[in-house]
Amino acid sequence: MAGGGNRRRNSNKKRTDFRAFWGSLFHKEAPGDDVSNVSLYDEAANEADASDEKEHPLWQRLLERVCVWKLIAALIFAAFTGFLALLVIWMWQPQDISDIEGYKDNVPSRNLTRLICNKTAQGENIVIREDDVNRYLRDTCYMKQDGFFSIFAEGRGIAFRFHKGYAEFVIERGFGPLIAQTTTVNLTFHYEHINGQPKLCAKLHGGEPIMGSMPRGGSIGNMPIPQRHIILLQPALESLRDCYPEIRDAIEKHGYCPYFEEGRVELRPYTSQQIITD
Repeated sequence: MAGGGNRRRNSNKKRTDFRAFWGSLFHKEAPGDDVSNVSLYDEAANEADASDEKEHPLWQRLLERVCVWKLIAALIFAAFTGFLALLVIWMWQPQDISDIEGYKDNVPSRNLTRLICNKTAQGENIVIREDDVNRYLRDTCYMKQDGFFSIFAEGRGIAFRFHKGYAEFVIERGFGPLIAQTTTVNLTFHYEHINGQPKLCAKLHGGEPIMGSMPRGGSIGNMPIPQRHIILLQPALESLRDCYPEIRDAIEKHGYCPYFEEGRVELRPYTSQQIITD
């Protein structure tokens, strides 16, 4: 019987010690306070704490309960997520291509290959309108989507917009019957002396710079792309050039260079003042 009494006394002592420890987690000890005499459920202490909270503004009470660094990290994450969402919307919002002349109409195209080959052989200047170029591409060039996007995308067409000083090459893709996406590449041409020989060179930039001074290379959807990143679309331009070897050879053989104006391109022989040397 004595042993049982000792066990009960030890059990009561353990429970008392645990309650005192648990209460200390929720009560800040003031100087002279006896922690062992403070109850976790002391109504007077709770009413005093409630009155102290009412004296402080709501924003101050919330600030005391929130870690400032965690709040800053959450705000940065939210801003970054919103920025990414905005970029995705810009990229997947296609340009309005209804203003491209000759891209969607049913007017028959001119034979530009024969025109260019005959005129360059005679050394004449050649002026071609934007609608004639786009009709010729529509009737003679078949666009095929390669690479990873070929799994769920299809090529719908290609076209040019001619601006003053540069050309805008437009690629339209379709993701199903309802979703369209456009990519553009800006082009300018000039002659350079390479290894002592003049060569026609294309630069992937044109139009208004991005953010003041960054060269604009084109766009994905409505989002402008710097020149150094649009270089990824250069294979598409090379494949287009290889589709018209007769035009390419005639221009290079007779030393012609494209000069762009609004709605038209003029092919004319270069002069020594127009050659850029290394």
